[in-house]
Amino acid sequence: MDHSKSLYLLPIIIGLGIIFGTVTAYLQISDYQQQLSQSFKHEINGILEGVIDRRANGLQTINNSMIGLFESSNHITPEEFAIFSDRIFSSNPELVNISIIDQSQTILYSFPQSYLVEENFDMLFPSHPTQINGIKTMNIEFPMNDLRRMIISVPFDYFISHDTIPSQHFKLILFSPLDNNLKLFQVFNNNGILETDNVEFTQKELENIVEVNVQTNLHGHTIKKDYVLKYLIWDGAFEPNTAFSKLLLIIGFIASGVIPFVIYKTNNTLRQKIQERSQILEQKNLELEQIKKSKDEFVTMIVHDLKNPIVPITSLSDILLSNALGDLNPKQTDRIKMIKSSAISLQNLIQDLLDSQKTELGKLHLNLLENNLSEIIQNSILKLTPEFDIKEITIETSIANNVQCVCDKIRMEQVLSNILFNSLDFVSEKIGKISISLESDNHTAKIKIKDNGIGIEKDQLEKLFVKFYQIKYNMTRKYGGTGLGLAVSNDIITLHGGRIWAESEGLGQGCTFFIELPLKDHDKTNTPKEK
Repeated sequence: MDHSKSLYLLPIIIGLGIIFGTVTAYLQISDYQQQLSQSFKHEINGILEGVIDRRANGLQTINNSMIGLFESSNHITPEEFAIFSDRIFSSNPELVNISIIDQSQTILYSFPQSYLVEENFDMLFPSHPTQINGIKTMNIEFPMNDLRRMIISVPFDYFISHDTIPSQHFKLILFSPLDNNLKLFQVFNNNGILETDNVEFTQKELENIVEVNVQTNLHGHTIKKDYVLKYLIWDGAFEPNTAFSKLLLIIGFIASGVIPFVIYKTNNTLRQKIQERSQILEQKNLELEQIKKSKDEFVTMIVHDLKNPIVPITSLSDILLSNALGDLNPKQTDRIKMIKSSAISLQNLIQDLLDSQKTELGKLHLNLLENNLSEIIQNSILKLTPEFDIKEITIETSIANNVQCVCDKIRMEQVLSNILFNSLDFVSEKIGKISISLESDNHTAKIKIKDNGIGIEKDQLEKLFVKFYQIKYNMTRKYGGTGLGLAVSNDIITLHGGRIWAESEGLGQGCTFFIELPLKDHDKTNTPKEK
């Protein structure tokens, strides 16, 4: 009897062990499949958000280029506009049209649809979505100055198209949150066959979609607000392949003596595939980092080389203005001064770009010596005195004497010039006032630069020192600026072990910049000088 029980007991234990192993393997496979699916979703989401960001930056670059064209001359002919626009289209063939309109919405320039010139844009295209030459478009508006605005018309697949997604079996739909989720763009890639009409998600697909919802800073001319890009993407790889694991479970119950080994081998295969994919991704990331590094070094080299032609331009301008080569009439003098001013502005921009690249590459180094911070501030003010006099700006100072600080004198003058130029741009002529003060204790020097300019909204202050960030495009375009100067200043102060920030009570309330720098412990004379 006992022997009979043992005959049944061993097979039962072995069978239960194999079943337990089969079930465990089934759960592991399902978990791995879920992980792969979630990883792919996350990867796709990151890729698409990056593509949207790069596309948006590309449109801003086009706007900056067009502003540069119109600022280079008092009058741009239609032929010049067409040549310049054709160069833009050669690099951006996805664009549909570029229009320049005035305050009355009249189209002043248009390319390639030149027949639109002198028409009213809003009357031609009153509704959203707009159709230009049969193509549904987004009309993205960029301010150029007080009199002109640029409208770049792009198709709805401009930001994400069927070529963007690295798969042969997916569905992609772009919805408009403004029109009850109206479908603006849709595509179904069915193993290389594209369908662009009546694309719908099944209930199962809706459970495995990726939603990319991006609030852009691209202003829609027709909709009168910034575009919100809402994409729903389904890919066959998003859905875990449960059929295979279920089949293994069924076979495991039927043939419990064979399946554990098969499951083990399958698990091994899956693990190897995951490791191989991880290694491939790591290799690709290393290659991308190397490409980025090479790109950054190339840009740094090019920007550095761009500085060389500026020197003879400014030097020859000074020679001409000194009348050393003959007397100039007033009109010639004004033109040469304009050339010199533009060259200096370009030189400052190139320097900001070069410093920004050096920071990214970790190559921005300081020449740290003990300097008189009081003298550095006074010298910076003195260099800009002609600029202050042109706008008849009032300058008030309260600068402590002989504040010794270990710093890079040239870089500190660069920071102070950036902030003073920023204040100078945003204060009004004749009634503008800028106050500069310096105070210190045994540990810290604090510089304060306050103006009575247009001010900054409080929710924008934290972004003020972000590279390329510009507060309210209509304002920055009116007053100029690249969004680099303050970012570079922040990097320089950070390298000094200090900090820089801005405060403002809002628009119309002026702005105050603060700089704090660490000091060595020694006796100082902190007697303010008033001027």
